[in-house]
Amino acid sequence: MQPAYGGEICFNCGRPWGGGCACQVCGQMWGFPNGVIASSAGKRLVAHLLESMLVLVTCFIGWLIWALFTFANGQTPAKQLMGMRTVNIVTGTRAGWGRMFVREVLAKLLVGFFLGWLIVPYFWLLFDKNKQQLWDKVVDTGVVDDPHGLVGNQPRPTAPYVQQPQQQYQLPPSEQETQWGYPPRGGYGQQGGYGQYGGYGQQGGYGQPQYPPPPPPEPPQR
Repeated sequence: MQPAYGGEICFNCGRPWGGGCACQVCGQMWGFPNGVIASSAGKRLVAHLLESMLVLVTCFIGWLIWALFTFANGQTPAKQLMGMRTVNIVTGTRAGWGRMFVREVLAKLLVGFFLGWLIVPYFWLLFDKNKQQLWDKVVDTGVVDDPHGLVGNQPRPTAPYVQQPQQQYQLPPSEQETQWGYPPRGGYGQQGGYGQYGGYGQQGGYGQPQYPPPPPPEPPQR
């Protein structure tokens, strides 16, 4: 389940966020440290070409051994060289080894086998609001520029770069207001309470005459 995007102001550029997991203006990623931006389509194309060259130069065996180590950090050999990283866009963390394996091996093979003949899936990134390829959508991943290793393995509870509405706090009552019977109306021994207007034994209470009092009885006539 992906979070709802849009309606906020990007902390990185101060402009409306847009509807995707990255700011539609500066590329800042939702739920990630400030400065971690989505990799551009051009940079991802260069990384793909470099990956293919490394596979050929190392006869695939060398690339595979290298990739077995880099997958744990959400990277392939080419992404490691270019300071890029595959991330989980739902939790705001690096893509782990298992997610990377599914993305790079299973998801890419399935997309290529069933949809590769359409050619369009390989250019999906160009018009996708989340800046994802189809294999990214399978495992909820995205590719970001993270040359300084800012993305960690612990989920971030909130997105610090999105302006949050300020919470309004109510001041606690003063000491005088918290005393027994304050404010006076309705308290014990106060107006509206017992012993005062409307209370027991007072005007309007039980066992007392109502005002104005009745006239006194006339003295007996002799």
